Amino acid sequence: MSKKSNNYYTASAYEEAIRTVRTNIQFSSLDKENRIISITSTKPSEGKSTVIYNLAKSFAENGERVILIDCDLRSPSISQIAGIKDNVGVTNYLTGKVSLERAVNEDREQDNLDLMFTGPVPPNPAEILASKIFKNFIEEVSEIYDYVFIDTPPVGLFTDSSIVATLSDGIIFVIKSSDTKKEEINQALDNLKKVEANILGCVLTYMPSKDKGYGSYY
Repeated sequence: MSKKSNNYYTASAYEEAIRTVRTNIQFSSLDKENRIISITSTKPSEGKSTVIYNLAKSFAENGERVILIDCDLRSPSISQIAGIKDNVGVTNYLTGKVSLERAVNEDREQDNLDLMFTGPVPPNPAEILASKIFKNFIEEVSEIYDYVFIDTPPVGLFTDSSIVATLSDGIIFVIKSSDTKKEEINQALDNLKKVEANILGCVLTYMPSKDKGYGSYY
């Protein structure tokens, strides 16, 4: 099998995994639709931002109107992942310096997907996310879009994710395979449970794949 074929199967496996997560979210509750969804991890570099960006794209591809908001005000990365250079976003809007329309970018690859970057990184991220202005902002965008996805910092290091979880219908927890320790995971989950976060489930990242056709599914 050629190298190109191997890459194709790996990409197909990833896309299928993302679609599976999308389906699980859609059917995760029969009583209440999960429309505001945040994501976190135990520590940095576990792949949460890439996961939520591709998940947002998958929902948009399915015909939903979606916005992805980068609320990792400590180490933003959605702008880089999307390949769009813009330093205007959440903090600019919350401080009244720009309109919502100016603070939002259209994704370059996917229709129906809008992106809102962090804007200038503030000295007090947790205070901003805990403010009434931020709560009103989330309520505002949830009335405009079918789904609101929110990227947040690692819950094992900061309280930001726990704060945003209280405003979310559900939260996704990302775990890096063969790297994150069980004790770290348990502590992070405890932090979310303390605020009664609705944990939709976990996504395991960086799983090794086999270069044998369907064997690359993981």
